[in-house]
Amino acid sequence: MAALKLKAFYFTMVSIMAWDSTRTSRRHRSAAVVCITMPRRAAASSASRLVTTADFSSPIGDLMCGIIGVISKSEVSGDLCNGLLSLQHRGQDAAGITTFGGEFHAIKEAGLVSTVFSKEHLKKLEGNLGIGHVRYPTCGTVLRGDSQPFYTERPTLISIAQNGNIVNYNELKEEMIRGKEIFDTQSDGELILKMLASEVSKEKAYDADSFFNATRRMMDRLNGSYSIVGMTAKALFAFRDPFALRPLILGRKADSYAIASETVALETIGYKVERDIQAGEMVFIDKSLHVKSKILKEAKPAHCMFEWVYFARPDSVLDKVGVYEARLNLGRELAKLWKETGKQVDVVIPVPDTARPSAVAFAEELGLKYTEGFIKNRYIQRTFIMASQEKRDGAMKLKLNPLIKEVKGRRIALLDDSLVRGTTSRKIIQLLRDAGAKEVHFLLTCPPIRSPCFYGIDMSTKKELIAVEHSVEEIRKTIGADSLIYQTLEGLKRAIALPLCTACLDGVYPTNISEQTMARFERQREEEKQFHWSKV
Repeated sequence: MAALKLKAFYFTMVSIMAWDSTRTSRRHRSAAVVCITMPRRAAASSASRLVTTADFSSPIGDLMCGIIGVISKSEVSGDLCNGLLSLQHRGQDAAGITTFGGEFHAIKEAGLVSTVFSKEHLKKLEGNLGIGHVRYPTCGTVLRGDSQPFYTERPTLISIAQNGNIVNYNELKEEMIRGKEIFDTQSDGELILKMLASEVSKEKAYDADSFFNATRRMMDRLNGSYSIVGMTAKALFAFRDPFALRPLILGRKADSYAIASETVALETIGYKVERDIQAGEMVFIDKSLHVKSKILKEAKPAHCMFEWVYFARPDSVLDKVGVYEARLNLGRELAKLWKETGKQVDVVIPVPDTARPSAVAFAEELGLKYTEGFIKNRYIQRTFIMASQEKRDGAMKLKLNPLIKEVKGRRIALLDDSLVRGTTSRKIIQLLRDAGAKEVHFLLTCPPIRSPCFYGIDMSTKKELIAVEHSVEEIRKTIGADSLIYQTLEGLKRAIALPLCTACLDGVYPTNISEQTMARFERQREEEKQFHWSKV
């Protein structure tokens, strides 16, 4: 729920390159320049390293982000920027693009895509090869230095952008530090870049097979979720974790290939969707547009159910299942549960926007009137992905305004996607009460969330999840609804019809999550919150 206090951590993230001759290194420093150009210096490249500043000591996952990569016979900055615009719903705190046109060019800054990239900026992003990233962070995250893409010159020019979260970040980082590696941010995207670069340095060449070998060795050590787009000076590459937790899709048009988090990002820039990158697969595309791919790790798909429930755009298709269709199915499943109650309502209303398809299907299934009960301010960020409760609370007052004539005196079935903390739902229900609703029955397309996510969804600590310690009836009273119905786990699985990760619902994690990791995660989140409040 959106931020009224703009002070918190909406920094302008800009960088300038400075040469440190005594250490043969190039440094990122905060400054008032937005375009970074990194010339290729053969004599220095193997010894050079990029250093960025970071202001927070806890590891920062690059959670629900959006990524895109393009390789073409022509300039790619326009396609990258427009593709990121179509992924803006996946992250609204920062955006970045890196291209290669004889040398690396990069722009990354806090803010929306439309404000970060002007026409003049795009002209500076020369080249027919590039990657882009939009980002939202966890609570308390400082953006300075942690925005993506990341890049390095050792052992060759490599840049990557990540969507996901590495569970064993601390262990791997400590191991690399003992090996004299220097880290300059708190992002696990930087960890993946450094690990990949280290493994690539063991190869004799920097071709597809070398990257396959290097990435396989790295995957053997990573625990978590990661969908990656990356580039060298000569190729675009992408890979997906063995569980395919985060989406990644390949598209093509006449003389170009693109890889993105969602099909909508490909389609809006004129690419035909070819296929999903498979679980554990790496794709490598050279400048001749020759494509090589290989399954590097045994596939054990466990797709994040929240992509279909909330995060992805409804016009996207992920792993061959349409987001819109899945949400219709979720509404039909809720209709089955509603029939069992014997209750009556006058009208069905969605909480915009993600619950709209489910509400439509719910109403159709039951022969009820569907109407819009709220008008949404589309210039307010998505409240679920805001970093603090204060921001979410403030945004809700600006985001939704009830249509009194559609609400007053009516018994309402109100559909929403999920209930995490309960604070937002309580305020939405109260908005309807204040507008004169006679009854408000609350239905959720997602089952109760009882466990934290370690794979890239910012779901708070376990003690903040209202369903952990409270029964459905207790939650109903807390949020002020006349009745409360959650989707069932079985209904969710039927609606999406894919092998899913439902760890936040049932506590069954697809990768090994130790008690120590869980405890550290709780501490980290508390530290982040304390840091955030100290800066507000």
